[in-house]
Amino acid sequence: MGLLITAMHRARALKPVLNFRGIKVPVTGPHVSRTVWKHLWKGGYERPELDALSALVRPSDRILELGTGMGIVSGVVARANPQVRIEAYEANPALIDAIRQLHEMNGITNVAVHNAVLLPTDDETPIRFNLHENFTESSISDRVAAQGAVEVPVRDMRKVLADFRPDVLVCDIEGGEEALFDGITLDGLRALVIEFHPRLISRAATKRIYDLCAAAGLYPRIDLSSALVVAFERVDA
Repeated sequence: MGLLITAMHRARALKPVLNFRGIKVPVTGPHVSRTVWKHLWKGGYERPELDALSALVRPSDRILELGTGMGIVSGVVARANPQVRIEAYEANPALIDAIRQLHEMNGITNVAVHNAVLLPTDDETPIRFNLHENFTESSISDRVAAQGAVEVPVRDMRKVLADFRPDVLVCDIEGGEEALFDGITLDGLRALVIEFHPRLISRAATKRIYDLCAAAGLYPRIDLSSALVVAFERVDA
């Protein structure tokens, strides 16, 4: 174990860019915590989402990504499927430049990046976004242990769905799924990959999401799901 840790420290000191699933990832920014770097170096970063998407995405899909983080998931999918079109939304304004840097470094031009929170509401007044020292735990939820907060633009989820008409929805928004799915329909989706955060959302909210998926003909792909990341795919009668 000691030799492994030493090797990791040496690699982190010497490599400002890591190769991860076919893309280059700059890792020198303050947003790259030791935990995030280790998951990238060992190849496990967002593995459940990426494994599910690799099986579900089709070459000409329109993909809506909520919770873009560093831009790695959208980057891997876009690089592997150059004909897809991705609309990527990230609430944390401090990550937007990092996302664009990653996409530019890898010659990715089929991803549009937006700094906003999506909610099913006509009220687009900016909302409080709670910042955690580890960006992966930042959230609109008041249950996170925040070290600060910023005001973030809000866009109407219903309008984005109607205008973009995604085939696939990817959602990892650290408890924001509690309110995201209220009052929307998923009828146009072929697949959904969502990470649930049970410490931040109620069981009732989880049930509503499952019920909404079932109403749209989307059912779990057990073979593509893990403990917290669930892949849904349309089942046509």
